[in-house]
Order: sequence, then C-alpha cells, then structure tokens
Amino acid sequence: MTLTLAGSLSSLKVSDLMCTDLVEGKIGEPLSEAVTRMLDKSVGSIIVTDNGKIQGVITKGDVLKKAFLLGLDAREVSCKRVMSTPVFTITPDSSIEEAANLMAKHNISKLPVVEDEKMVGIITSTDIIRAEPMQVNYLQELVRARFVPHERM
Repeated sequence: MTLTLAGSLSSLKVSDLMCTDLVEGKIGEPLSEAVTRMLDKSVGSIIVTDNGKIQGVITKGDVLKKAFLLGLDAREVSCKRVMSTPVFTITPDSSIEEAANLMAKHNISKLPVVEDEKMVGIITSTDIIRAEPMQVNYLQELVRARFVPHERM
C-alpha cells in the first residue's frame, strides 16, 4: 500500500518533524540500562549502536515481548538480544510521504534519520500524526478499509 498525503504534509521534509534529542544504547550493555534511559527521557524507543553505527532499535514492545514475557532478567540480557533488526533509515531531506510509506511497507513506527552515515535524528509515526491532525481521519479511513470486514453482497 502506498500512502499519498494531502495538504501541508506533502511539502514537509523529515527534517521538519524529526526529533534530534537522541537516546542511544550500546549493543553489549544490559537491557536494564537502556530501559532506564528510555524511562528517564520519556521515549518509546532507543537506538542501539556499536562504534557509532546503528545496529538495531529497541521499543517498549520489544522489551515486553522479548524479555519481560519470557521471564528474562533485564540486568542479564544484552541490548543485542532484544533489539529489532534490520533497521530502516531515512535522510533528513526525504519527504514525510516517503517516511510514512517506508513505515507502512515495513510495518514499523520509528525511523532513525541518517545524514553522511551519522544519525542526526529520529522520526516516528506519532510525529507525523501530530503534524497534521486532519490526517488522522485519513489514516483512520485507511485502517478501516484495510482491516474492517466488508459486507458480502
């Protein structure tokens, strides 16, 4: 499915909406340390790096599914074990439409923003929705069309 955004969102770039206050975790550090940073910064994800290179993303859902529900001790589990891969990235010059399509295509809600092989921000589906409340109705219609069973004639 390809999304086409109407109105003011169609002219916005990723750099217009991305967050530049990045929260990172190291690939070998205990999950408990990464989760503590997520909570301290009130963010829903952390980008896992190794020597400055993006290796994965850990979301709240990853923590719940890959550690908590399995009864693992977050102090003894590394970020590497819980992180989601592969990581899809986008550039600051990309359009919001490109970001939304990449998220939809890969069923993800967070995209690290990379420029010259350096992470410069992150954009989330929430950032896009907050930018244009009128788009919420459009997105609701898309979800309804895709997931609500249609009546048979």
